[in-house]
Amino acid sequence: MPQKRIYAFLIDLLIAAVPTALLTDLAVFVWKVDFNLILYPAAAVLILLLMLKDIRKGQSPGKYFMNLVVVSKSGKPLSFLLRNIFLVAFPVDVFLFLVLDKRIGDIVFKTEVVANEHTTIKKTTQLTVTIFVTLLALYMSAYELGSLYIRQRQEYIIMDAFIHGSKVIQEKTGEIIKLDKNPGFSFKKHKGQIDLRVQTKVYGKKEDVDLIIFMSKKDGGEWAVKDFKYANK
Repeated sequence: MPQKRIYAFLIDLLIAAVPTALLTDLAVFVWKVDFNLILYPAAAVLILLLMLKDIRKGQSPGKYFMNLVVVSKSGKPLSFLLRNIFLVAFPVDVFLFLVLDKRIGDIVFKTEVVANEHTTIKKTTQLTVTIFVTLLALYMSAYELGSLYIRQRQEYIIMDAFIHGSKVIQEKTGEIIKLDKNPGFSFKKHKGQIDLRVQTKVYGKKEDVDLIIFMSKKDGGEWAVKDFKYANK
């Protein structure tokens, strides 16, 4: 029974992660919310979905596939919901489950998880399809969010380097340079040093050319302009 309950929870966690990931994608890509700001609300949504998982007659999707069901000794259907409140103290809840085979919510609200019926071919097929679709959705979401994180990290590095490099070049040439919305760039990291090449526009005496800046930075150090040159459009 404990093993089946663990499997049931993992299935519920996978299923709850899908709407959480979709909401995160919507917030980041449609509403343009900063990725770091959406992490805590996303975690709150995930916890809320896990709290609500047993609300349908004491049987979450994971329990359905594992042929388990929550029964209330008190006869109060609300206990199906209240028993999951203690997920906010997840480490303590897990420890108690491993020691006593009961969660905090089972003890406080007098509920018990019991076997429901034998596994059927239909349920096995449904479980396989559910897990496949869930993992596919999570993979697609993780790929998009991972790509966004990499782009944001690159943009931060370019902006940080450009702020320093533009001041140095303006002091030397008097030219005003502005970072394009989508500047050309290339990275190279070797032995604790980042070499960066950025191509952007010039606003000054040479408005018909682009400026290529070569910069480098050692770990823990500051950006240094190694060289720069004009490139005809």
